[in-house]
Amino acid sequence: MARDYKEDSRAYYEKALECAFLRLKGNAFQDFFADLMEKRYPNGDFIRVRPWGNVGDRKNDGYLRSKRILFQVYAPNEMRVADALAKIEEDFHGALPYWKEYFDMWSFVHNARDGLSPDITRKLLDHDREHEDVSVKFWGYEDLRGVLFELSEEDVVSLLGPAPSSKDFLSLGFEDLKAVLNFIKKQPVSPTPKINSVPKDKIEINQLPPDTETLIHAGMRKSVSVGKFLKQYPDPEYGDQVVQTFRTRYEQLKSQGLKPDDIFLGLQIFAGGEQTKDPKHQAAVFSVLAYLFKQCDIFESVRGHNT
Repeated sequence: MARDYKEDSRAYYEKALECAFLRLKGNAFQDFFADLMEKRYPNGDFIRVRPWGNVGDRKNDGYLRSKRILFQVYAPNEMRVADALAKIEEDFHGALPYWKEYFDMWSFVHNARDGLSPDITRKLLDHDREHEDVSVKFWGYEDLRGVLFELSEEDVVSLLGPAPSSKDFLSLGFEDLKAVLNFIKKQPVSPTPKINSVPKDKIEINQLPPDTETLIHAGMRKSVSVGKFLKQYPDPEYGDQVVQTFRTRYEQLKSQGLKPDDIFLGLQIFAGGEQTKDPKHQAAVFSVLAYLFKQCDIFESVRGHNT
């Protein structure tokens, strides 16, 4: 059963999970999955399996005793069809002789945010049809999201870190913002972007979901401080460099054909760095994002031109 969270906290955890899902690869993704499942199914119900000596993990990345599910986790840097098909074939048939008496369901856990290719889907469905005594499933982002929000907020915090509070936003000072701005400033830049005032319906035009809108509005609490910081900074070109760098990253993400909300997520990762930060750092990230969303020609401001 899904738990209730404060609106701002839920919005933050939604975005933090998406960041983790997109950022974590390989063993890091598998460890995150196991951490999540151990919290949801404690007391030894979910069993984490790790490679051991020359026998490896016997094609078992985790086992849920109460539901007799064996999991195989696959999270490459890039999901190539041929590699994924070979992985499925090897792991499914490799698991049967050693674990078959213990599982009724074999689940392929993946990190493909937008879903699996037709060939990969067909391969999994073929295995499901051909083996009447084993149900073959695939777990993606929404499945992990469902598990996450069945947890207590305390457990979610232990996985994703604490959500920034109103106090975190309101207590931000220039030094807190400086760390984020400096990170952005160090990235490659493009020509000076055009600066526009943001129309009131910019969020609607870009079809950004409620959780993203909540975080932008939260960041607006200190967005004025971001502008003030940039204007008062000793280097008069500092603000322009930050904006140019941010615009460059926006254009890179947009050129990939990403949806506006996925672009926002990419900008969040870009602005905050790759590592999980403390709540005050996250508050600074969203304050910077809110300022740039409002002040700069980032995201569409005319209907009919959204990404």
